[in-house]
Amino acid sequence: MVVKRFRISTLLIFTALCAGAFVMLRPFEPQVRVFDPVDLERYHGYYRNAKIYEVSVVNVGGHAIWLPDNSELYAAPTLSSLACGVKTNQVFVCFDEQSAKRVEPGEGLIYQICMFEADASFEVEVEVHDWRGMSKTIEDYVYVLGASEVSRVARVVLDA
Repeated sequence: MVVKRFRISTLLIFTALCAGAFVMLRPFEPQVRVFDPVDLERYHGYYRNAKIYEVSVVNVGGHAIWLPDNSELYAAPTLSSLACGVKTNQVFVCFDEQSAKRVEPGEGLIYQICMFEADASFEVEVEVHDWRGMSKTIEDYVYVLGASEVSRVARVVLDA
């Protein structure tokens, strides 16, 4: 009976290939936190009763992610018309024509979002990519904070 022995270099190459396959096939589960919007007390110039809010999206994970560019104003699709005849209170922050920005762990982006003034809460959907090009949509329901509530929350955080 002949036993074939492998050389160390062959075993190291096999191990590296297995590790690479594991990394590439690992599911993408981004850890992103969407903070409640801040009311900027500004109205949109074109749409009546539409206010502009700031929503912070922070990478709380351990790896860099890519988020859509935050240089444009994002608006609910219902501002221009009803979406399929149904009024929704959702905002989609996605990579349609925007470039991607790399966000390191602990960092974030601030998005300006336009919604109807009557909506005290709305759903934000943010598209997230990783270095492999894998994509995931993060959905979070947020509640509008007024300027007085933001300063009160800031004081509580600073006092703690």
